Formats: sequence, structure tokens, C-alpha cells
Amino acid sequence: MTKNALAIAIEALSWMAYSGIGERTALFKAADQIEGTLGDLRQAHLLIMETTRFQNRLDHVISKALSQDQLHRASHGVTSLLKILAYLTYIAHTRPRELERNVNWARQILGWKELHPYEESIAFVASGTLQRDVHESTELDRLSFETCHPPWFVRRLIEVFGREFALVMLRRNLKPLPTYVRMNPLRVNATKDWAPQTQVRGSPVNQLTGVWRLEGSREELVRSKSYAGGDIVIQDLASITASLVASPHTGSTVLDLCAAPGNKTSHLASMMQNNGEIYSVEVSRKRLSYWHNEMTRTGCSIASPIRADARKTPIALEADVILVDPPCSNTGVLAKNPSIKWKITPARVVEFINREYAILREASKHLRSGGTLVYCTCSILPEENEGVVDAFLSRNPDFSLACQVPFLGSPGLRGFDRCQRFYPHLHHCNGYFIAKFRRAD
Repeated sequence: MTKNALAIAIEALSWMAYSGIGERTALFKAADQIEGTLGDLRQAHLLIMETTRFQNRLDHVISKALSQDQLHRASHGVTSLLKILAYLTYIAHTRPRELERNVNWARQILGWKELHPYEESIAFVASGTLQRDVHESTELDRLSFETCHPPWFVRRLIEVFGREFALVMLRRNLKPLPTYVRMNPLRVNATKDWAPQTQVRGSPVNQLTGVWRLEGSREELVRSKSYAGGDIVIQDLASITASLVASPHTGSTVLDLCAAPGNKTSHLASMMQNNGEIYSVEVSRKRLSYWHNEMTRTGCSIASPIRADARKTPIALEADVILVDPPCSNTGVLAKNPSIKWKITPARVVEFINREYAILREASKHLRSGGTLVYCTCSILPEENEGVVDAFLSRNPDFSLACQVPFLGSPGLRGFDRCQRFYPHLHHCNGYFIAKFRRAD
């Protein structure tokens, strides 16, 4: 690790603690303040992700190293450094000489005066001598500590999936997931034999034409000519499947709700061969700017943006296909964005459920008879998935669940076998849920 990488990581973690922003946003803010090479940024990003992934274990170490008064007075810079040292010591098992070098760099980065009151705490963390007394904890606390997830979430997953299944899934979140890319037929022939023009190793997904599973650096892929020219789109396997399940035909009218950043929009356009109409609704101005950039990069010419709340879509049309991807708890992407697991609460899940149902209900008003409506989330919680589907079907007898093609996941819960679920430990992609509705003629 370099000194600049350490400085960027400390600054980014401080931003996360101060303002609650996510890992990547914090990295970019820190990079704007501290100059570094691409190698520095890559190392800093790894530190940020892994420190956040194991946050409760590292917080335990810090709680033993600092008194409550010290913890209250310590700056975000100091606590961020201690978290990084705890990760390097207890998770990465870094050699003592390298730890000492990082501490010396930290004195230069933060200033020896700021660190002087905490030198004993730094030495304690770096010593690696702390042994956690598991006898002081409940069973739920021990499982939370082992899997690095909040206790309420561990309990809920055990209730839903059973102990063995839940723990395997939770432990899988402690490792990064593969990156998936799909060929973009709007730019290149999706059937050609293609391999990433980078050092990233990849292999085709057998069930899907033009889809690759990659092992390695996503950042290197983003810098490739294939990505810059729009030949490929970085999109998770489950998300790719959702677009395929929607399956719009050439000339279709499509309503794409909560559309940003636009991966699904460009995928729908490619299946339609840029022939038809897509109306993409997104409430966030910032996310809509990402959507515009993605449409330009991928060559999508049939999508029209509408900035609006999807719960009150300001457009009068009857769509052939509607894709609903509402804001959710994102409990299926904790391997990719570990900071989410420390922010989500049961109360927040209830807020998402109410919004998801409202968006699905609004979407249904714009679907023609015989049309297709696909509802998908990045959540693994049944209350956001099967629960919303059940509530919708009970109030809308003219809608029914349809068979899905392709079906690459596992059947839905609670008897909703026509829905499909993706689990990180089974399908090696984000946790995900897809329901496909058909409206009666």
C-alpha cells in the first residue's frame, strides 16, 4: 500500500462517517482532495470496501482501544485510521513492519499532534492481542459478529430461510461478487466471439448469448476501449435477466420506471433494435444525468426521459411492456455495497414496502390489456417481494403471474413459484427478485 492510498482511504472513511455517503461517492470526494495515481485509488477503494464490510468487528476492536471519552473526542480522521489498522491487523493479517510503516505515514497525513493522545490506542490495535470473549454475547450477537451483519437482519434471514441457508448467504457477503458484462448489439454483433481487451479474466455465461462473467478489476474494465465505445455494458446477471424476462418486441411501447442509471433501458432498446418507444421515468436529477450519458454511450435512440416521481407518472399512455425497478432496501447487494447493511433498519424496510407497492400500482394503470409488467428488486426480503406481489394480486384480479424466460434463479417463496429469486451464494450475482405479470385481454 502507498501513502497516498492510505490518505485517500482515511479521508473517504471520514466522509462516510460524517455525511453517511456510500463507498464510491466517498472515494471520489477524497480523490478530489488528495492527488493519487490509479493504483492509489484502487488500493484505497479496497481498504474502504473491506473496512466497511467488517465494520462491526473493527468497531469492537476500537471500543477496547479507546475509552468512551476518547471515542467521543476523537476526530473522524483518527477513528478512520484505527478502523484501517484494525482491518490490516485482524482481518488482512498484515506483517508488523508494514503496520509500523502505515502508522508512520498516518502521523504525516494527520499530524503527530492529532495522533499523540491516541498513541497507546494505536499500539494496542496494531498489537493484534485482543481476544473477544464470546461468552459475554448472546447467540444472535455471536452470529452477527461472525457474519458482520446487524443482529436484526441476521434474525430476519434465519426466520425466512432457516439457519443453515441464511448463514451461508451471510458469509458469502464477506467476499466480492463477480462482474458481469453484456455485449451491446446497438454497437457490435452480440454473437461474435468476444473477450475483454484487458487483463481481467472472463468466461461466457452459457445460458445467455453475449453475456460474460469476469473475475478481476471492474475499474480496469471501465477504462477499456470496449466500454468507452459502448460495445459492452457492465450489468449484473440478475438485472440482465430482468430485461430478458420483460422481452419487448420491435416496435413496442415500453414504460421504464425508476430507470436510472440506464442499464436496463439500453438493454430493452437493444432487444427492440432501436425500433419503438421507451419512456424512462426517474425522479433524481443527478441519476437522470447518468441515464443521459449511458444512452449516448450505448447508442440508444428511442428512449425519452421523464423526470417525475414514479408513484405519480405524468404521462397518458398504454404500454405494451412496463419494467418496474423501484427503490428498495438493497439487501441483495451487500457484497457489492457493504455500507448499506449498517444503514438499513426495519423501519426503513417498511418505508420501502409502501413505496414499492405505490409504484407498482401506478405502473399497472398504464398497461394495455394483454400487456406485460415486470417487477424486480435488489432485495432478498420477502416483504418487499412476494409480500408486495401478493398484495397487488389480491387487489387486481385482472393481473396474473406469468412464466418467465429465461429462468436462471430459484423459485419464489410462499408458493410464488413463477417468480424467480437470485441468491449471491447460489447464483454468484446480486440477491434479486423478479415477478412477471400479465394483464388479461
